[in-house]
Amino acid sequence: MLIHSPEEMFEYWKSLSSNNKVLLLKWELWAWKTTLIKWFAEWLWIDSAKVQSPTYAYVNIYDNKLLHIDMYRLSSFDEFIEKGILNQISEFDNIVIEWPKREDQLDLEDPLIIEIEKISAKDREVVEK
Repeated sequence: MLIHSPEEMFEYWKSLSSNNKVLLLKWELWAWKTTLIKWFAEWLWIDSAKVQSPTYAYVNIYDNKLLHIDMYRLSSFDEFIEKGILNQISEFDNIVIEWPKREDQLDLEDPLIIEIEKISAKDREVVEK
């Protein structure tokens, strides 16, 4: 699916949000990822201003409703365990994982994988898996 604006991304997200609680997001930089995660937070009645990238913290928790994980810098399954990520995954229903790795070992319930590729300044290609 080709999306041409953040507003179209919002409409796309609205079609997903009521049916999906676990999202695995694979994308390039500048692919409107923060925008998408902010909308997920708003759908859960969380102030979207709280949403920030967990790149260096690895994990952000918003109002004890949404677990936001960035796995980009994690290199091994042992790191998931050491940082308590596996325990946190088991405690949340609503989860967003950026740069997912080893998803087959994470015991996620029915995750939706979304790949977003920046085609141009205005266009994004979105593929659901």
